[in-house]
Amino acid sequence: MDEVLPKDIAQGATLRGNEYGWSVSIFPVALERAVAYGYACLGGQFQFRLDDGTTCEMHWLVAESVERADGECWTDYSRRSCSEVLEKFRHLVSATDFDKEAASWPGQVDSKASLVFVAYFVLEAEWGSLSTRNQH
Repeated sequence: MDEVLPKDIAQGATLRGNEYGWSVSIFPVALERAVAYGYACLGGQFQFRLDDGTTCEMHWLVAESVERADGECWTDYSRRSCSEVLEKFRHLVSATDFDKEAASWPGQVDSKASLVFVAYFVLEAEWGSLSTRNQH
């Protein structure tokens, strides 16, 4: 997951460290493009990324895919994982009061200007090199 994403997937994202973050309106497009390139989406979380470089991680607002099943072909896993993340992402967007979340952080956090969804994508070749996936 340290690889640089294709420009089509990364379009509109901001990069901090090695994490891409998309606005709420752009992320679904990135997922569509990821499937077209053969990427699976492991999931991600919402963050506020402030202009001063501060990152306010909302690790409790996550949208993750279910592990790849034994014998599941990569194409099916790619589609399924992206679909699962999109469904959970959309649910969180509709169910979360991001203004309230922003108010819980110190300082002035503009939820509209700074909200991103940080997602993690992987290709099949890279999947084999992942020693373990986050366990919950």
